[in-house]
Amino acid sequence: MMASRTQLLPPSAALAPFVQAIAVRRPSAHGPALPALQCFPANGLGALTVLHRGDWVDADTRRPMAELELAGPRLQPARRSYGNDPAITTVLLRPGVLSWLFNSPASHWVNQRFALAEVLGSGVARALMSRLREASSTAAEVWLIEQQLHAWIEQAQTRLPWQAPPQIPTQAACVRDWAGCTDASVRQLQRRITDTLGLPPKAQLRMARLHHSLAQLSQGRSLAEIAERCGFSHAGHLVREFRALTGLSPAAVRRDLARHEGLPWLALNAQAS
Repeated sequence: MMASRTQLLPPSAALAPFVQAIAVRRPSAHGPALPALQCFPANGLGALTVLHRGDWVDADTRRPMAELELAGPRLQPARRSYGNDPAITTVLLRPGVLSWLFNSPASHWVNQRFALAEVLGSGVARALMSRLREASSTAAEVWLIEQQLHAWIEQAQTRLPWQAPPQIPTQAACVRDWAGCTDASVRQLQRRITDTLGLPPKAQLRMARLHHSLAQLSQGRSLAEIAERCGFSHAGHLVREFRALTGLSPAAVRRDLARHEGLPWLALNAQAS
């Protein structure tokens, strides 16, 4: 049965303001079996994903996905299926970076994914993929991806210097709380966050609550306790949000946490929220 090993690598110091982490999935005789269908929860991060070899498919449309793909933040879960021992590298971009990097409105990326060729042209995509195919190791592949990101960041900085968007205060339970931690009114905060991240503050808070609850779930707490800790009105509310934002029930998420290497990107998103 097909198996894999997924590692979360920290970015270089120069990329750290822009990249949350780099997820490297490679075939492994000692890794856990890949699930037939894998769900990725709603999150506010962007992503650059490279399929080095093998197959990956959008499980809802059954369409093969591009070898080089860009994906934006989403309030909908994504479902993927894999074949032929895939080797995949995913660069998880910090909130707001994707639209800044490619000089496009943040709203353009929400719940969307595009082949890199659609964004930068087929010549750029072919040249990058050619270099990656010539790489002699996983380390060389990651290095090439980082070098390409450096080049894109340098180009973006000449247009507009990067400014990180406002982070969600840990004590904010609602948009008014969030605005109270800034120098902006509720309306100003809504406009600022929507313009820079594509999703309004209420949606950002909703995802932050989800990823906080995912972290709690991985620690084995009961649904009632998680609901109370994470601001859900009751356990049934938590279950509905899990299904809407992960495509899975809490019980199914807990099984995946135990089975598939702890699904490290869930913990990562909890830190990024």
